[in-house]
Amino acid sequence: MNTDYIFYYFTPLVTMWYIIVYLTLLPAAQLNNRTPILLTKVTLSAGIMTWFFRQNWLLEALFQWLNHLCGIHWNAREWAFRVNLDIWIVYVGMLVAIITIKIRETRLADAPHWPILVKGTAAISIVVFIWFFAFELHQESRMAYNAWHPYISFLPILAFVILRNASALLRSTSSRAFAFLGRCSLELFIVQFHFWLAADSKAMLVVLPGVNLRPINFIITSIMFIYLCDRISWATGNIVNRLCVGEKDRSLPRPVVAPSVQPPEALFDAGSEEGCQESIVSMKSVRPLQAGGLPSEPDIPIRPRQRWIDRLASHSEASLQTSRLGPHSDFSWITSPLHAKLVAFLVILWLLNIFWIYPLDAS
Repeated sequence: MNTDYIFYYFTPLVTMWYIIVYLTLLPAAQLNNRTPILLTKVTLSAGIMTWFFRQNWLLEALFQWLNHLCGIHWNAREWAFRVNLDIWIVYVGMLVAIITIKIRETRLADAPHWPILVKGTAAISIVVFIWFFAFELHQESRMAYNAWHPYISFLPILAFVILRNASALLRSTSSRAFAFLGRCSLELFIVQFHFWLAADSKAMLVVLPGVNLRPINFIITSIMFIYLCDRISWATGNIVNRLCVGEKDRSLPRPVVAPSVQPPEALFDAGSEEGCQESIVSMKSVRPLQAGGLPSEPDIPIRPRQRWIDRLASHSEASLQTSRLGPHSDFSWITSPLHAKLVAFLVILWLLNIFWIYPLDAS
């Protein structure tokens, strides 16, 4: 549509940070299980990216190179503003992921003081929420708040995550409406500039003219907009599946629910020895009864445990060797069908970008 790609800044930002996170963890990937080395890599990456995007001449030189090589016309100042606005939030997410992994490894949640710590952090999160919204609303202008945003943007995010996981009830509660919108959130951000909004996002699309019909017009365009984004998300998923044909199913396995309590006579099979053995296992897996006679619900879904010998047998020695050496241990990935399709797709996009003539350039 002859629009600048940086106009949809959220999309290139996600791509850029995905590549940066990958490149941060790629060097000496076999040592990522060592916390000091992992923290050093994250700190170095954050320092390099902060220094790079604070040097305007480096970004200008990079964009000039992209202009000559790929025909990309981006405004370096606009891109630096978008990146610097959330320059550290990705690294905060990486640190939180490391902390979460270490809590599970050290079984800190089993400590006797863990419930007190959870209640304390939940109370602090509520205070942080109230303070953040009060601070944001009392700023003189948007530019005044933008100066603070890189330093405080992680506070409401962490507060929400803590409150979301503060109890089993909050963890098991969800909104179908928000889940539906979340599945097409990228499309909602992009399509709004072409369907829902108008005048470069400074006006609303009008279907029914008339000042008195603005509320009805808003409802109609919003329904059409959400439906269109859902269909585009569905089409994008099908295109990806066709492009990545042959890929293994990466969907998460369904959780195994806790076994229900059965009468004692139903647990035994007098005619089968295997039935008796299975019944004994079932009786051992029954959770203690509560006061009302019902089994206590597990805090988290119960998943079947796999023995180490089964896990070892499910992976060949070649796959284990490849995982140790990393994705670039050999050059077999070049000839794989998926990578061949991706390379061909990127080459086609590059050619289209080089030879595309924009109306402004043509004039």
